[in-house]
Amino acid sequence: TAYFTERPSAQHRRMKSSPPPPLSPYGVFTGTLFQYSSSPSLIAFESLPPPPNNDDNICKNKCILIGGLSDGPIPTPYTKLLETECHNLGWSLVQPVLSSSYLGFGHGSLARDSTEIGKLLEYLSAHHDAEQFALVGHSTGCQNSIHFLKHGQEDVVGKVKVVALQAPVSDRETEEDHSEFISHAQKLVAQQKGEEMMPRSAFWAPITASRYLSLLDMNGEDDFFSSDLTDEQLRERLGHVGEKKELDLIAVYSGKDEYVPSFVDKEVLLKRLVKAMNNGVEEEEEDDDGQVESGKGGNARGLMLEDANHNLYKSEGDGARFVSAVGRLLSRW
Repeated sequence: TAYFTERPSAQHRRMKSSPPPPLSPYGVFTGTLFQYSSSPSLIAFESLPPPPNNDDNICKNKCILIGGLSDGPIPTPYTKLLETECHNLGWSLVQPVLSSSYLGFGHGSLARDSTEIGKLLEYLSAHHDAEQFALVGHSTGCQNSIHFLKHGQEDVVGKVKVVALQAPVSDRETEEDHSEFISHAQKLVAQQKGEEMMPRSAFWAPITASRYLSLLDMNGEDDFFSSDLTDEQLRERLGHVGEKKELDLIAVYSGKDEYVPSFVDKEVLLKRLVKAMNNGVEEEEEDDDGQVESGKGGNARGLMLEDANHNLYKSEGDGARFVSAVGRLLSRW
């Protein structure tokens, strides 16, 4: 009797010798997964504070973490730090999946996102004992937060007490020339074909003509933070922040954000953004960490992290400084 053993393939040998994947790089989370919308079907994950900060398993303060383009839950390296800070202060951390999460943003809009964020907050109010909310936006999550404050359902928006904008940068301002594809997208929209997809070479992800213009055209729906907007244009987009009677907002900008072109003066832009949110109020002093913090006279203030990159993972301590700044606002509520 002859026995034949199949020789392992090169791919099989590589698989056997490959090291295991790293443990969840941005942290491991324990909590409750729930469906907050059935049409469309959307889920979120909530991690509650452990005892003694939550002996009765009820938490009335909810911090909502909203990531940027292509993000989902656990969008940033500081997510676990944020969860810990929230728990120490008696807040839970909620991480939603929106229709725009992952690559869904390419056929979405800020309006759709605001509707879904509103559904989440309504669900948390009805079923998870929520009374107060904080919104922490990273990258395009900043546009989401600003848009929701203006266009969300009034009674739900009134429960938002804290907003933190981490990396509120412009998608439109880049070193690249998008004029050819902007023209193509404009023609599609003019022909009532805004939901048609752009050519593969237009963007790094599948995207409709309408969303392409929202992100990359002057005065697009997402165009909140561009440095070439006039002060008046910035106030039109951001001034509603200063009209909120019970709201604390901090805008945190990274001095070495790789998605901000070199021609943008980041410190000047941050001051202009904060001034627009505060309807012209402009002050400046240092915070507890020795970081420049501007806008102390209104609802909004700014914080510049000089050596930080876009998602705060390169320079040691930047994530912790951002989370500490958020915690100071949460502690007021």
